[in-house]
Amino acid sequence: MAGPRYDDTEEAILDAARARIMQVGIRRSSMDDIARRAGINRVTIYRKFAKKDSLVEAVLAREIQHLLGELAAIVATNQTVEQRIEDAVLLVLRQTHEHPVVVNLLAVAPEEVLEFVTVRGEQGVALGIEYVVAVLETAQSLSLIDTYDPRPIAELVARLAHSVLLTPRGGLRFDDEQQARHFVRSAIVPLVKHGIHAKESTNEHPRPSPG
Repeated sequence: MAGPRYDDTEEAILDAARARIMQVGIRRSSMDDIARRAGINRVTIYRKFAKKDSLVEAVLAREIQHLLGELAAIVATNQTVEQRIEDAVLLVLRQTHEHPVVVNLLAVAPEEVLEFVTVRGEQGVALGIEYVVAVLETAQSLSLIDTYDPRPIAELVARLAHSVLLTPRGGLRFDDEQQARHFVRSAIVPLVKHGIHAKESTNEHPRPSPG
């Protein structure tokens, strides 16, 4: 899934917005603050991004696009398919609690992170599903994984990442590399490689054995 292309001015605005958001949070980041940080006037920033919500969405979308680039690099390695799947899923899960934007927002405006994963969580999960679908379809086109409907697996991975963002510790500590890797290797890799295959059910009663 190709992301939007930005010109130099837009990239400067996005860089400034990202830095400001990590410094003070989203609500306290004004368009004027971001324009000053980017070295442009407010007319230019509003011409490029009509409102702050659009700018924030663009910042987050660009972060996801960077993550997709890292995933593509993993897919392109010469490791086994299983190892590539494991590393890719672990990267997604790791970014939910190690990404600089997440870490800084949790420090300066934790209530905004909570809002994004609860009140506005539906949008994040839906976006995550679409991006994971794109990654799975790419892997299928390269014959790295079986051909199946990627959406159920994408939903599982996206919802798992959302859950880890909310609660990285529980029965399993996803902030522990060894525990997370073992879980992904045993539970997620087979699903990503082969998909979900429903067993055929039958209402017939087993026939009694003769004699």
